[in-house]
Formats: sequence, structure tokens, C-alpha cells
Amino acid sequence: MSQTIINNRDRQINEVTVLSNIYNYNEFSYHKKDIIECYYNIFPDGNDNLLRFENVYEPVNSNTFSEDCIKHLPPVRVYLQLPADYPDKKSPNFYVSASWLSPWQISFICQKLDEIWTDNKGQEILFLWFEFLRNNLLNFLQIKDALDISFMYMVYGSITDYFKLNLTLQNDIRAIYNPSFSNPMQLLINYDKYQQKVEFESNYHVCTICFDYHCGKQCIKLRKCSHIYCKKCIQEYIAVKINENDVTNILCADLNCNLNITFNEVKKLCPELFLKYETFLLHMAIKTMQNIIFCPRISCHCPLIKNDDYSLAICSECEYPFCLYCYKLYHGVTPCIMTNTDSIRLIEEYQNGDDEKKRLLEKKYGRKQIQIVVEEHLSKQYLKKHAKPCPNCCTMVTKISGCNKMICKYCKAHFCWLCGMQITTKNAYDHFLSLDTPCYKRLFEE
Repeated sequence: MSQTIINNRDRQINEVTVLSNIYNYNEFSYHKKDIIECYYNIFPDGNDNLLRFENVYEPVNSNTFSEDCIKHLPPVRVYLQLPADYPDKKSPNFYVSASWLSPWQISFICQKLDEIWTDNKGQEILFLWFEFLRNNLLNFLQIKDALDISFMYMVYGSITDYFKLNLTLQNDIRAIYNPSFSNPMQLLINYDKYQQKVEFESNYHVCTICFDYHCGKQCIKLRKCSHIYCKKCIQEYIAVKINENDVTNILCADLNCNLNITFNEVKKLCPELFLKYETFLLHMAIKTMQNIIFCPRISCHCPLIKNDDYSLAICSECEYPFCLYCYKLYHGVTPCIMTNTDSIRLIEEYQNGDDEKKRLLEKKYGRKQIQIVVEEHLSKQYLKKHAKPCPNCCTMVTKISGCNKMICKYCKAHFCWLCGMQITTKNAYDHFLSLDTPCYKRLFEE
């Protein structure tokens, strides 16, 4: 073995050793055999620019433009062999492969690498090649803000057309196109999401609740607003909301954010409370329906569709028959035990009667029943005087102080205390600023 070959071998070993210290294992690796083989994965640097898709071909035979954008692209892979007379005379033997570039684009890359070698012949070239591919690849291919994936769609639609086209084109034999057999746009979006997840988990973030630094694996970025929280804090926040039955719209914990936490995020963060969360949502939705009633048995409480043509209702879950009006065990044609008028009369008779009269009434209706009737009557009188029903869910709402714009504690609907109308405008105060409403300029009117 000549001294020149020995010197080249030493230079090659020194070069790959240095490169293995510069790049991480996911980017660069090598094997020392009779000929040193190197593997390099290029993750193109787009300077944080988002790339939109161009020339997206869908199976419906129409060219469409997608608003989806990506930041990360799958790696361009380079396989190299270092011949015995490199770097003294010959350049490394290499192949370049990619799945999102066309064969002619990959051929341009091969030609550019040859030009770099020609300009630096006799020197170690791998670092120059790798830095060009990592930092200047997209600019070299004139990929700035749009990625043309028409070729990927052609191959996805018909691999036969690709092979026919490949026979007619004289591409560089070192340019290898890796065809994909899945939807190209979905493939790139899935890869971008995966890389964003890896990037997020590899960094540290400040929780907006506890203001401590946490590694990415202990944090979550909310999908709608991108606010970041440690999982412990946001789980406790959601758990409090669910346990307090405040599930109508669980908002982001940031005070300046009015975007809600998604259904799937609640499921992912609080799986043990998710059934309770779903149950609350279901009951709240059902209670807003005017034709829905609930089984009066506490152990059941199954929702039923109300039929106003009949006084009989039978629970589909526990088969309990009950009166549609008094919600007690069905009593056929016999009138309900007590009407509202009867209740008022009973209260008056009991309050004004002597001891003997009270004893007879207690024997007839029961002392406990009379107490319940009195409490219910007083409650109704208080609600009638001091409360009004929410126009959305019919929950009684009281006004203690403040303006006439009310918010239902149960369903979060906005309504006017004066006219009882539900307010659906974005700015609820517009109701009191509109000349078309009877409540114009009556926001603080008693």
C-alpha cells in the first residue's frame, strides 16, 4: 500500500471523526470497512418559513390549492463511499435520494455537489457538501414559500406513468427518487406534525399558570390558541371545572384568551373525569330541550320524550310509570294529589286554623307533606318576585345587583333582565344601545 493511499486513509478517518462530533447521530453516521461508507440525512433549513402546497392533485380530477402549510420536510438522504484516492485525486462516490423532490431536482443537486468538488479538488469536501445541503438546498432549488408536489401526485396516481417518464428523461444515475404510495399532502403534513412534536418535547417551556420551566414532555400546547401549560397545572384546572359542573365552555386558563379547550384535549388530559364531563354536557344539552322530561326516581333520572297528549309516562330504563304533571306514581283518572290552588288554600287554612283544624289537616295530608307544600309555595313566591327564567334553559336566575345584562350560571347564555329576551350578539351590551329594542339606554334601570 502506497504512502499516498495511507495518507488519504488517515485524512478520511480524521474527516469522518470530526463530522461525527459536529452532527448528531440522526444526521451523520459512518462505517469503517475497506472503504469508508457514510450516511447523511439532510433536514433542510427553511429559516422558519412556512411552505404552502402548490399543484395539489386530488382524485376528483381537479387541481386544488391547499391552505395547509408545513415547516419541516422529510430528510434528503445521501449515501457516500470514500475511495482510496480521496481526497487526493477523486471525489467521494455518492447517491442522493428523496421522496418530495422530482428526479430532475435531485439531479441538479448531484451536479451542484460535483461543482463544489471541482472548486475544492484535493481537499476534504464532506463538510462543504453537508453545509450546502443543510443551509442552501431550498434556495438552490428556488423553493421559497411554496412546494410543488405535482410530481408526487403523478406517481401516487400511477406508478406506471412514473416508470414511463423515467425512461424518457436522462437523469443523473446518482439521483434516486423514493416513490410514496400514500397521499403526498397527508404524508408531508403528518411528518411535519411529528417533527413539531419532537421539537416541542426537546425544548423547555414556561407554564402560563405556575410560571415554572418544564421540559416539553411534561407540557401541552393548546391547539386553538397555542398557549403552553405544564400538564399538572392544566389537568388540575380542567378537573376543577368538571367537578364544579362548569363544562359548557372550558376556556383556556390565560386571562386574556377566550378560546376554549377542545373536546379531545379534555379527553387526553383528564381521562378519568371524561365520562363525568360527557354526562354533564349531555344533561345540559337535554335540559335546553322543551320536550324532554326526566324520570323522577333519583336512582334513574333517565331522559324521556314528553308527549303532551297523554298524562302517563313510562321510563324506558327502569319502566317506572309516573304522572306527567305531578311526577308521582301514575294514578290513572284520579286527580293529582294537590294542585297549586289547593296548596295555597291548604296553607291559608293551616295558618289560620285552630289546633283542632291543624290536627285534622295533618291527619289528612301528613305533617311532612304540609311542610313541603309551605316550603314550595314560599320558594315559588320568592322566585316569582325576585327571579326570572333563562330564555335558553329555563333555569331561574336572580339579580342581586348590577346592570340588566344577565348571564345564566347554568348554560352561560346572555339575556336582558327587563324584557327577558336572549342576547345573541357578539357584544351583549349592543342590546341596550339599539333603538330597535324597548331596553334602549336602560342598562342600569331598576
